[in-house]
Amino acid sequence: MGFINNTSYILNAVLTKKGREYLARPGSNFTITKFALSDDEIDYTLWDTAHPKGSDYYGAVLESTPMLEPCVDPEVVMKYKLFTMDVGTRALPYISITPSALNGNDTSLSSNFNENNSAAQWANSSVVLDPSTEGSNNQFIDEDYSFLVLNKNVVDIGTGQGVGVNFNSGAVYGEESGRLSKKVVGQVATIKSGFGVAALPYSRETSIIITGQMSGTIYVLPVKVNYINNTPS
Repeated sequence: MGFINNTSYILNAVLTKKGREYLARPGSNFTITKFALSDDEIDYTLWDTAHPKGSDYYGAVLESTPMLEPCVDPEVVMKYKLFTMDVGTRALPYISITPSALNGNDTSLSSNFNENNSAAQWANSSVVLDPSTEGSNNQFIDEDYSFLVLNKNVVDIGTGQGVGVNFNSGAVYGEESGRLSKKVVGQVATIKSGFGVAALPYSRETSIIITGQMSGTIYVLPVKVNYINNTPS
């Protein structure tokens, strides 16, 4: 990652890895319909209201700071999205997770494994994630969310719930490194343990990053999958 020369660039944009994938599909009609803005690079502590030259120079340091080059990995940028709220709003939006399966900020799934069964399979428990965006006068109450599982080998995720859950939806990242992450977008998602029959017999942990698609607010949910051996003694 490098810096852009502010004096020579007005706009510099690149497609993300997923955008390039869509563009490369045969016969695809690739059309950008939405975009978001963020201020990840801005350090607001550099806004100097005590500047001796007055208010025109409060942001002098910010305006002269080089901007970062565009990044093709959507998971390392756009952490702090810009959004508009109604005049007079007194509370910033925040994400609340309500299902009874969650205990505070943590949740765990139990996966049963019978080593004596030649056709052994994991019995995947599942948990429904049904977030809501509170605060900000309920301006974002009906927004969609992106659910990013950092390690798909620990937890798989799909859109919807119950008989309508779809674990084939979403985008998978990290094929090159082998450490897969997965992201789905919707109002509700369901997670289940992602272990296969060759998994080692111990518990594993990962995190799910939930991001409001309109508010940009973020909730990080740690998840632990417990290994339970049901082999008869």
